[in-house]
Amino acid sequence: MVLLLPAFATAFASVERTDALRQWLAGFDVGWVLDMDDRGSFPRREVGRRVREWAHALGTMDRVFRHGHREVRSPVNDAAAEELAALGQLAKESASAMLRLSGPVVALGSSPSKLLAALDVHAPVSETYPGLARMFSWPPSHPVAAASDAALANLLDASRRCVRDLSAFIRAPQYPWRMPQGGEVHPCVGFWMGYFRCMLRNRVSLYFVLAGDRNGDEGRTTPLPPDEGGLVMELISCLEAVLEEKSGALAFPGLRQIFMLNNTSALVRRAVRSDLSIFLPPGWVLAREERMEGYLKGYLEISWAPVVSRLVGKPGALNVLRRRDPLSAFYSALENVCSMQRAWKVPSPALRAVLRRTVSENVMPAYGRYLDDHPETEVPSGRSTEELEHQLSELFEG
Repeated sequence: MVLLLPAFATAFASVERTDALRQWLAGFDVGWVLDMDDRGSFPRREVGRRVREWAHALGTMDRVFRHGHREVRSPVNDAAAEELAALGQLAKESASAMLRLSGPVVALGSSPSKLLAALDVHAPVSETYPGLARMFSWPPSHPVAAASDAALANLLDASRRCVRDLSAFIRAPQYPWRMPQGGEVHPCVGFWMGYFRCMLRNRVSLYFVLAGDRNGDEGRTTPLPPDEGGLVMELISCLEAVLEEKSGALAFPGLRQIFMLNNTSALVRRAVRSDLSIFLPPGWVLAREERMEGYLKGYLEISWAPVVSRLVGKPGALNVLRRRDPLSAFYSALENVCSMQRAWKVPSPALRAVLRRTVSENVMPAYGRYLDDHPETEVPSGRSTEELEHQLSELFEG
């Protein structure tokens, strides 16, 4: 920096100053900001990387300016005073150049990634630029101070529009809503729960996004939630509703319930084991556990009640429709269900154990009672209670 400061003395030509500024910014790997303007753009896939580079550079620059200012803030001679003035000019032009990123971010089309980028730019600008203004005694009318205020306002407006669109993005068909055929956790659960956490890493900026909606958009019929917690809960509820809706596409009996068990369990786990947990209202987890009990009950009624019902009847009596005795019908139905549900996936070991145990507790006592009530029945090879128990223990391996 010391070698570049003379270029920012008032006696030097603007071309030399521009070259020095580019060299200075390139040292922080952000020389590309000089090539941006409000109408500029860059590929959406590069937004996250560019913003991270920019934020890191701005933070480092701020520390360098603070250190340099401490060294020369009380000039004892004309040379020191000139160095302080040159440092202020470098800070002014650097800060002005770094603000160029905000325009292309605001100009991006509304999307989840744009919201994160806008918040990730708003937070460091709102933290760094007031400090620079105090350090170098820039009044509110100073070009950098005025430009930073405008950039912050634009970023908040852009963020507000994206927040309004988040529920639509969760439901959007262009996002990967292809249903997993084994009933496992949908990738969108991990994506969106992770996204909500990323959104909250700039809670102060998000607060101003929501507060601005309260203060300035009274005419809107659908106001934004009052705070970050309300927003997170609204979006999680939207995700749950979409999961419920999409689960109707799973045609195999019982698979919809397994899908909802998997996804509700994963959603709760991701919420309570992360910083999202501080926003969960009382009873939120209990309500999901009760919902999961309902899914489990529905699964048993759809998948296993018909299997157990085959045991109703006398041994050797022909079922008019199936032309089989009850035990043969039971074995056949059991094989059909087991052969299908072995391929279903329950990734959570705890949930998989609960499911297997519950299935066993519903099937095996009925089978045992039937054998006890009909001691004359010959149990075929491979059909002992222990062997059937083992067969049920292989469910949901995927």
